[in-house]
Amino acid sequence: MNNPECHITVIPYGELRQNHERHLLLDCLNIREQVFCEEQGVSYLIDQDGKDNESGHILLWDQDTPIGTLRFRKTGEGLKLERIAVLKPFRGLHYGKSLVIAGIQAARNAGNNEPVYLHAQKPACEFYLGMGFTVEGETFMEADIPHVLMRLSAEAESALLATSTDICPILP
Repeated sequence: MNNPECHITVIPYGELRQNHERHLLLDCLNIREQVFCEEQGVSYLIDQDGKDNESGHILLWDQDTPIGTLRFRKTGEGLKLERIAVLKPFRGLHYGKSLVIAGIQAARNAGNNEPVYLHAQKPACEFYLGMGFTVEGETFMEADIPHVLMRLSAEAESALLATSTDICPILP
């Protein structure tokens, strides 16, 4: 990808956040509101589930504009990647892959070594399959949208992270 116009900011888990990082979290929430609530009709109450403080976040920028976000957190099942969103004008440019890689790297750097999984919207399955995720189980409904559980094996994670030179740089 090598887009010199993009970069990534990691917003750590709540108790580790600095004041300026709390402000950046508002950019993440704004992107999610545009993508999930306005475009997809997901209730704001579903998106704002009270888990943002216990989660780390990735904020993706194009120049000085926040354009994508991802939330990561530890659950009883492993490292969950969720709330993955890229603003409509920036889709199809491999930014989603940058978010996933940066989310895994940030979680690993924070000491989370659990297996990676996510709940993918059915139309996004091919995107995740292309990164090495596999489907597990049947389709289920989440926020009135069909989803599937997808997992990333350790081997597939290593292969995916080996492509990290293709992602936007992570800036402090």
